[in-house]
Parts: sequence; C-alpha cells; structure tokens
Amino acid sequence: MAYARYVHSKFPGFGAAWAAWVIDLSVDPASGRIALARVVVGQDTGMIVNPDGVRHQIHGNINQTLSRCLLERVQFDAAGVVSREWGGYPIIGFKDLPPIDVLLMPRQDEPPMGAGESASVPGPAAIANALFDATGRRFHQAPFTPDVVRAALAHPDRSPRSA
Repeated sequence: MAYARYVHSKFPGFGAAWAAWVIDLSVDPASGRIALARVVVGQDTGMIVNPDGVRHQIHGNINQTLSRCLLERVQFDAAGVVSREWGGYPIIGFKDLPPIDVLLMPRQDEPPMGAGESASVPGPAAIANALFDATGRRFHQAPFTPDVVRAALAHPDRSPRSA
C-alpha cells in the first residue's frame, strides 16, 4: 500500500487530491512475471461533481500507471533514445488487468481538487511495497519488468534497479 497527495504548480506548490493504493500481486520466481490480483484505490478529490466521471478518470490512471510500472521502458542505443513514439510502448491488456475497486471520499463541503493524475502518484510505491511483501526484496525504480525481478531474485546481495 502507499498514499500520496498530488501537488500543483511551481515549488512549493499547493496540495490537491489525495490517493491511496492497495494492491495484491504475486510473482513467479522463475519468469519474474508479476500477476495482479486486485487494486483498490481510495481517492479524496474534495467536492465530487460527477462521481462516475471521477471513477472513470481513476480507472484510466490505474491502467496507465500499471502499464508504466510493469511494462514500459524507454529504450536506448548508441545514438540515443530509440523509443520515440507511443506505439513503441506496450500497455497492459485486458487479460492482465485485475479487478479494480475505486472508493471515493465525497466531501461536498470542500472545493473540488481534481481527479486527474492524482490517482497515479502512489501507484509505483504501492507496487514496490507489494513486491517487497511477495519477494522480500526492495525495488526502488520502475519499471518492474520480469527481467528486473529475475535479476533481483538471482542477486539478493544487490539492490534492484531498472536498467
């Protein structure tokens, strides 16, 4: 699990929506593949004008965050960045999406704080914490691809980092 408050504007910025993730996952030690069982996201956006719209926005943020954390990686060669367009980034497919529960905290007496990227912020930390629970190894940098997980399990004396 992890939680965070999304902060807007120039430093030090001002706080907006809060989000918390709870994620249940398992790891196949041989392949390094992460299987997602369930994601629960709690969201405090202040006043909620359109609850269904907020839920849809959060679902999209969860899908994108899972893709970024488990699949996407900028590729490089000797000349520089090879991944130059969105088509080069894999996204999570429907068969790999877990059940997703969104819990909204309606606070109609507060101003609306937005539901954009705020739901994404705690996702990587929640996944890293769940990976620690599943493997006993700390992961410090996404993406948590199968090769990163296998390397961490094969070399318990080193801190896993993404390449």
